[in-house]
Amino acid sequence: MHLKLFDIHFDDPLYRDFLAEQERAYARLGHEAMVRFGKGDPRVGADALSCVAAVDDDGRLVGGVRIHHGIEGELPSEIHLRSPDVASAVARARARGEVVAEIAGAWVAPEWRGRHLVTVLVVAGIAAAETLGATALLGSCSARLTGTYERCGYRWRWEQPLDGVPVPGTTSYYSLDRIEAFHNREARLTRALHALGQGLRSTRERMSEPVLRTCADQLGLRLFEPSLLTQEP
Repeated sequence: MHLKLFDIHFDDPLYRDFLAEQERAYARLGHEAMVRFGKGDPRVGADALSCVAAVDDDGRLVGGVRIHHGIEGELPSEIHLRSPDVASAVARARARGEVVAEIAGAWVAPEWRGRHLVTVLVVAGIAAAETLGATALLGSCSARLTGTYERCGYRWRWEQPLDGVPVPGTTSYYSLDRIEAFHNREARLTRALHALGQGLRSTRERMSEPVLRTCADQLGLRLFEPSLLTQEP
């Protein structure tokens, strides 16, 4: 398996395949509406977008994340959270000179669920966003997913819960931090971001399996363990 970083063009067959797989993954979780932010929503369409996609040894897409650069358009969390607090936080960061990006739309194929591929994808997305010029990251998720993203370095603004957002009955939280802070969270994350950043700078578009194995080892993940690779979906 390897990871591929590519710029999004909405008529690109690779991105069409990426969106189709993402939509199937989200439909299984009941989150179909979230896919629209990757389909050319005019509020995000002003900006260039990039993707990190996981590709297995047979050439099939098995996971990915989108990187929204947030230069002219609105970022996904600004749109679906509809929160003045989030909008103000982003505006203040930009006023300080930060280039704010967002990692969004993380998904994995069913046969890769439970192997921590989503963690590797999100951390790779952070490294890619930094390589592409971002200095700060906006993020949001529902309460049940906060732990997953905390392991990737996100720190939620617990004092500002967003109740009933984006749908009734859901409580969401948001995060906005400089990417430098992600590097300083803990040693394992520092090492993984360094390995992925080096891999991206040396190849620009491809993170090979040895780089991913190094990242997984640094994060203490069992992504490539034989017992997991041979388990039933």
